[in-house]
Amino acid sequence: MTKNKLTSDRETILSHLKALRKVLITSSITIAIGFLVALIGFSDLLLTWLSQPLIDRNVEIVNTGLADVFVTQLKISLVAGAIIASPVVFWQIWSFLKPALYPNERTMFRLTFAAIMILFTSGVLFGYFMVFSITINFFLITGYGIATPMISIDRYISMLFNFIIPFGLAFQFPIVITVLAKLGVVSTPGLVKARKYVIFANFVLAAVLTPPDVLSQIMLAVPMCVLYEIGIIVSRFLKMSENKEALANGS
Repeated sequence: MTKNKLTSDRETILSHLKALRKVLITSSITIAIGFLVALIGFSDLLLTWLSQPLIDRNVEIVNTGLADVFVTQLKISLVAGAIIASPVVFWQIWSFLKPALYPNERTMFRLTFAAIMILFTSGVLFGYFMVFSITINFFLITGYGIATPMISIDRYISMLFNFIIPFGLAFQFPIVITVLAKLGVVSTPGLVKARKYVIFANFVLAAVLTPPDVLSQIMLAVPMCVLYEIGIIVSRFLKMSENKEALANGS
């Protein structure tokens, strides 16, 4: 009996590993195809679009290395390829996790995953269209009359990605708070009590992620504070739902 159980457990583990391997292989191939499509099809268009904030300000864009433009196109195409392949990748991940989840957990997973994607995309778009423009203006103004701006395309794109990705991560605030509240790590009263410390921390973080001008710091810190308040509301709602469920089960 024990031997049969060990054999069954081993077969189960092997089947999970095979399923995981299928997910990894399919996702990798799909991303590679998306990468090639982006590189061959519209990498020049993407590079021009991302460089538009400099083009609009008549800033000369240069390449300081022989392969800078090509390497930058590779970086952009890889990101674009991952975005193109994301529906297939997400479906593969969902197919792998779905059998292990109960119906209510599947619904919660879908909602959480959708919220993560929406908030991350919102953060990236907000960082690019709102704050990044202010950042460029700040740096150009501080260097005006001192040096003629000639921006390296490689360093510009690297700066752009390093700038907007933290915005996408910062917009995950409500998700983090909700998960911690669901696990019982934090409580709504504790979140309310910590509000003033979080607001201070948000402005410190904004000062680190943005240039040293007040406007761009506020444009990052204020949304983070709003998202924190949303997290408090969600945690309060979860607590109310748990209390109602407990009363229903008790009756």
